Amino acid sequence: MASPNDSPLVLLICIDALRYDCVNWQPETPYFNKLGVPRRLITPTLDRIAEESVRFHRAVSHAGYTPLSLATLFTGTYGCTHGVVDFQNTTCRPEVVALPSYFKQLGWRTCSVCGPEFFTSLGLTRDVDQVFTDEQPLLELLESTPPEPTFAFVHFNDVHQPYLWTGWGDPRLNNRDFELMMQLLFGLWVDHEAREFVDASGHRAGFDKWSQLIATPGPPEMAQGRLTNLFRCYLHGIQKFDQTRLADFVQRLRAAGWWDRATVVVFADHGEISMPKAPWALNHDKSVGEQLMRVPLMLKTPQLEPRDVRVLVGLVDLLPTIGELFGLHSNQDALEYELDGRSLLPAIETGRAVQPDYYHEGWSVVVGQQKEKPVLYQRAIRTQNDMKYLFTGDVMEPADFDALNEEQFLKYVIERGAGEIAAPAVREQLRPNLQRGMSRAELANAVVAQVPRHRRFDVKQDPFEEHGQVMEPGQPGWDGYSRELQRMAALCSRPNYIDEQSGLPAEDEQRMLQHLGELGYVET
Repeated sequence: MASPNDSPLVLLICIDALRYDCVNWQPETPYFNKLGVPRRLITPTLDRIAEESVRFHRAVSHAGYTPLSLATLFTGTYGCTHGVVDFQNTTCRPEVVALPSYFKQLGWRTCSVCGPEFFTSLGLTRDVDQVFTDEQPLLELLESTPPEPTFAFVHFNDVHQPYLWTGWGDPRLNNRDFELMMQLLFGLWVDHEAREFVDASGHRAGFDKWSQLIATPGPPEMAQGRLTNLFRCYLHGIQKFDQTRLADFVQRLRAAGWWDRATVVVFADHGEISMPKAPWALNHDKSVGEQLMRVPLMLKTPQLEPRDVRVLVGLVDLLPTIGELFGLHSNQDALEYELDGRSLLPAIETGRAVQPDYYHEGWSVVVGQQKEKPVLYQRAIRTQNDMKYLFTGDVMEPADFDALNEEQFLKYVIERGAGEIAAPAVREQLRPNLQRGMSRAELANAVVAQVPRHRRFDVKQDPFEEHGQVMEPGQPGWDGYSRELQRMAALCSRPNYIDEQSGLPAEDEQRMLQHLGELGYVET
């Protein structure tokens, strides 16, 4: 067995959709409190990593969905610079440097463990020597080859709904509780061979698309009970992942001699919540709510003693932090753009914030056969003093209305007026207004009137953002809010904004779409 000796390992572990209050070192427990569920998580692997790590109690992501969140982390820039806002239509701009390239320039070996949706379209694995679809080849590489400095990114989807679907073929990993809950609550049965749920009428859907088989969510009084049961399944999935797959992964790194000298970042790309239109289910989307943006974040490195850091930090800060730890500054000085992240080493050493606030963004993109230019429909600034300035929707130009067909207009008015994804079901809610003779301008005005465009939230006192203050010109506090709006506008004012096409070969694109369908990301 190869011994790493003095060869360093930088390892990024993303646990997709892991909520920030679902790690035992985090004192806040908002979802447990909301649902009346005691936090009794048995997660010895995460607990031990936490004991060895710098623990960031107030870390935020910058998007509620995977591609934009990871692109921001990997490049140290927001979407307006790196250009990745979803799985299709956009890719990382060629001049923007992602973490693997920095380490490749140092002569390191670079590896990635991730699904095809990540490496075939986003452009974030440039200069990655080897891309694996599971962690076993990476472990074998580290155990059997001559040791050399290695950068590796590992993306675990086990906690992503439906809560351990990746391990259903392994009796140790099978989250049988979730399967039983689908039978009891929704009358759905599992075809294990086909990896599908089946309803009483014989309709089928993939493991992660089970919600499509539920025609009605049931009476409102049952919503919280269903959500509580699903949350328990989610927690059970976290525990099984921790005690099996993650435990095996970490133990093999320890046994091979890599773990103690490794720099390891453990984080989630976003959280997991119930949505207003489906309060009986858990999911994540492209909104910028606090419960999606807050994420667990731990940094274990021989260069730092374990401790707690309580100032607000962002995933965008990880690239410059790793850069300072491993001497990537000379490469960063030559960039054609400015990093949005800042090194967290001063925050770790002094407990003082390195940035006054962080930016969140959510984009509407049709993923599938119909490609359209993305629309920025929600954005926010999250401050150190726990205020969130939320801007919903975007400017609508009535002059554009006549140039759009009905489908285009409905999508346009929903995304820019209401600030939400213009899914087919949402469009059907508005279509009858046009059929009854309402003009497009009247419908656009009605949509805007229903959703306040500018709001401010105190997320410490209101973590679920249920009591926002509507902000309008002339109101107290508007001047401060308008300054934040100007900051948001500046963040999105850089040239050539989100205009690239992914340009994938048809075979790669089809493979990516198939995988996205399994994960529940394809919008049709």
